[in-house]
Amino acid sequence: MNRIFNEIRTILHDKFSFHYDQIQAETEFELELGTDSREMLELLSEFEQAFEIQISQDDIDKIIKEGKILTIQDVVDYIKEKKSL
Repeated sequence: MNRIFNEIRTILHDKFSFHYDQIQAETEFELELGTDSREMLELLSEFEQAFEIQISQDDIDKIIKEGKILTIQDVVDYIKEKKSL
């Protein structure tokens, strides 16, 4: 597993009390973890700090309102993209 995925798992476990066995690449935030928009905003803030990235308001709107990020793998891909810019 890659470093980004492992860090996301740690954040979800430590900050939001999800069990490690619940957190797989294909795990869906809303359907399987039950995250709502408020929790997703908290997660995005945690990801910004952990990975030293900036998430624009446009991206936040797409993620929260349009469901752009559905799975853990979507987050991994998004962070990889932001880190490569």
